[in-house]
Amino acid sequence: MHARRSQRVPTSATGSCRSARGMQWDIRLEDLSSGGCRVEDSRGAMALGEYVRLFIAGTGPHMAEVAWRQGSRVGLEFQTPLPDRIFALLAEERWEEASRAFADPRHRGYARRSCL
Repeated sequence: MHARRSQRVPTSATGSCRSARGMQWDIRLEDLSSGGCRVEDSRGAMALGEYVRLFIAGTGPHMAEVAWRQGSRVGLEFQTPLPDRIFALLAEERWEEASRAFADPRHRGYARRSCL
């Protein structure tokens, strides 16, 4: 298990996850930090060390590695930390504003880098 680098906040954010094998499913986040999140994976679809693409509340893709697993709970570490503004809006559950901010051209370089 990796040590946390930033404080996590509880959230009710929803989104989707896509595996490297092309499988896609809906997710509900349990908590979020600029460096990662925790999700419920009751299907057991995410393996340790696997990389997934997350789409969170209208933002993304965010590349993340499955860093730990405890039963059906999975910790994901973002390959690139969320920009401060995007994290703040998601943490405040201001979904539409987060989606607009992520679509802003200043964040497009972030999105492209995280997809490599």
